[in-house]
Amino acid sequence: MPSRTMVLRFGLVAAAASALALILVTGGSTFGDDSIAAAGKPAGPEKQFLAKHCIECHNAEDADGERSFESLDFSSSDGDTLIAVQEIIDQLTLGAMPPEDAGQPTAQERQRAIEQLTETLRVLREKSVSTGGHTVLRRLTRREYLATIADLFQMEMSMFDPTDRFPRDNTVENLDNIGDALVTSGYLLEQYLDAADRIVEKAFAVTDKPQEQTWHFDGNFRQQPELDGAHKAAFNFRYLCLYDSPLADRPEGAYGPLHDFEQGVPVDGVYEIRVLAQALHRDTPYSESHLRIDLSEKFRMGIRPGDASAGSLHNMQPVQPLLAEQTIEDGEPQWYTFEVPLDRGLTPRFTFENGLQEVRPLHTRLHRLYADTLPEHARGGSGIVRGRNVMLRYGQVPQIRIHEVAIRGPIVTEWPSRTLASVLPQGSLDPQQVKLLVERFASRAYRRPVTTAELERLMSVYQARINQGQDPLGGYKDTLKAVLCSPAFLYLQPQCQDGSDQLSQHALAARLSYFLTGSMPDNELRQLADADGLNRDELVRQTRRLLAVDRSDAMIAGFTDAWLNLRALGEMPPDRDAFWRYYASNLQPDMKQETREFLRHLIDDNAPITRWLDADYSFINRDLAKIYGVVDRVPPEDANRFRKVSFSDPRRGGLLGQASVLTVSANGIETSPVVRGIWILENVLGTPPPPPPDNVPPIDPDVRGAKSVRELLAKHRTSAACNECHRKIDPLGFALECFDPIGGLRSRYDNKAEIDTSGKLPGGQAFSGVGELKELLVQRKSFFARAFTEKLLSYALGRRVDSGDRSTIDKIIEGLAKNNYPTKDLIEQVVASDAFTRR
Repeated sequence: MPSRTMVLRFGLVAAAASALALILVTGGSTFGDDSIAAAGKPAGPEKQFLAKHCIECHNAEDADGERSFESLDFSSSDGDTLIAVQEIIDQLTLGAMPPEDAGQPTAQERQRAIEQLTETLRVLREKSVSTGGHTVLRRLTRREYLATIADLFQMEMSMFDPTDRFPRDNTVENLDNIGDALVTSGYLLEQYLDAADRIVEKAFAVTDKPQEQTWHFDGNFRQQPELDGAHKAAFNFRYLCLYDSPLADRPEGAYGPLHDFEQGVPVDGVYEIRVLAQALHRDTPYSESHLRIDLSEKFRMGIRPGDASAGSLHNMQPVQPLLAEQTIEDGEPQWYTFEVPLDRGLTPRFTFENGLQEVRPLHTRLHRLYADTLPEHARGGSGIVRGRNVMLRYGQVPQIRIHEVAIRGPIVTEWPSRTLASVLPQGSLDPQQVKLLVERFASRAYRRPVTTAELERLMSVYQARINQGQDPLGGYKDTLKAVLCSPAFLYLQPQCQDGSDQLSQHALAARLSYFLTGSMPDNELRQLADADGLNRDELVRQTRRLLAVDRSDAMIAGFTDAWLNLRALGEMPPDRDAFWRYYASNLQPDMKQETREFLRHLIDDNAPITRWLDADYSFINRDLAKIYGVVDRVPPEDANRFRKVSFSDPRRGGLLGQASVLTVSANGIETSPVVRGIWILENVLGTPPPPPPDNVPPIDPDVRGAKSVRELLAKHRTSAACNECHRKIDPLGFALECFDPIGGLRSRYDNKAEIDTSGKLPGGQAFSGVGELKELLVQRKSFFARAFTEKLLSYALGRRVDSGDRSTIDKIIEGLAKNNYPTKDLIEQVVASDAFTRR
């Protein structure tokens, strides 16, 4: 199509070429750093060890295994050197080299060589990926792109994802915003084009004020094929009945769609949805252990969007955010009113948010177990069809029953809408104003004033479209698509002022905004940048302002995802049978929310970051309280709200008692002290162990027969090389063995073997369990503070932290140490640091 060809020519091809040129110009000086190179120079012992035990065979004239170590340069960080050093470490660790017929080093010499070579390899790897303390030109991450589009167009994005075909962003130490790792492939450029097309067309979808409409549904509630027979026999489709929770594996009555409204709403907007509904059988005689539902809680009805073109409306769909939720009263039906956003073509679906886990096999079980509660003629028989027909007609299966639904909308309170006004402030296009509109839009999209040359290029797109016969509105839309394909929009450019390495005002505003809100600068921040008002004191004031508003929730989510690897939560989902509550209660978002609420509390109260280690409280809802064994502390009347709960059990509270980290450090079926121990070393102490040799078999975390995990690991540690790392890893992991794969407490493994959570740290300090381990970790709070600060600084700058940043980090943590590192103060000090204001 001509339109797409023009946008591609003027938008993507030019953008890609410009971006590549800019990367070559600005990036050439960012790689390599003399201080790093100097650090990579070897201490003598490595060379001496190789000369004594390896060079005789691995030399230029007689390179056994095609490996010559004679000319190995330990100051070089090229790929061949890294591979060679890693191979030497692996062979020494395995005891495979030197060969049996050669002179052998003592155990102490071997271990010392391994340690020295491992440290050298660490430094060389740091050098190989270092950007020399500079932030390279980096593109927006997927999450930043979505947030920026939402703010730029004032667009509701919960049901619209123009990035659904973007490749996954590369991560570095779980950080997704490291500039040199964010590659831009030809495929991604094509997706940028498609996304720009979808976004702009959506923004202009409704240019005339829409008329309000009404729809009413009363009866003929066909729900899903499996239920049709039973519902027809029981009440002739008079009601929508919700049984399962939305995450049920084989959902039956998990979604209540309006099949007479499959076409969905006519335009994007806010709609009023009124529902006549009741909660039934919360007083059922059936056992909660059979139902797998908490009958003390009022039933919660949700509204989720459905797209008939995406699949069956009675099943889970790829995009189905919870738009609204309300508790439903027992007894007679009542009207409930919701106002929810809905995108064009989407239809509301009703859900039982705290419903049954899986009603399908439950029908036959309840029919058999509770036959005496049924009429005589309904007893007997077998099979799922018989059980379903009987129980849904005569039984007392807990459910939400919907009698009527009324929809009104779109409800228009202002026109033009905020989305339309973002591109057409007056609601219509005056061709004489196109240049001004393009300049204003591009200035917001680029997060800085648009240059004369940029504006001329954009207007050439518009004029070319007009010359091809396109109308002014079509030409204007294609010009905005070109803006969204420009490197000035897609990249965060570390522009400097006056030829120095100090960021320009607009680059500084963008860095602060993307750090604290994950999106473009708001009006106040932009105006300060325009007025050259972002000095160091003002940066701190803006930090306090942004941390106090909801937009900073994006930083809390992004940082906890990166620091604690919570982004991986759900990649290894728990076993559905053993941990059914994880699915019945949809615990994954609750787990993340607990950790986010904890960080929000630390920021708002400027509490010490050491609370992560020693707090005896957390912020949980009733579903998490069930996992933690404190359900009595969270009343069922307000089950979904997160609130502060203190624990008497020292194993709970703070970071190591949170289900999010305990689940992400397990594999969904079982736990491993090694995995959890490494997680603590990496994320709490900031001292990750080196990777094991490739051909060392993994530790099997299963407990078989009389063997415990502790015994298996003790055997593994008989190797001196393995012991060097595992003596640091294993004790930390043992302390967390009292938690199952979703963070519930346990005292025995599945085979009834008793769990021993005691351990001893390399320094000799012993502990009996996680409670005492937390006390020992507090004694090492300086390690935690450094690890936390390094990760936060890296997240803020969008680059790797290297040895050149040590003085910056030292200055931050030393100034805050006496008060145990107050959280808000720490964030402010990161923003006030020289590193934050430099390219």
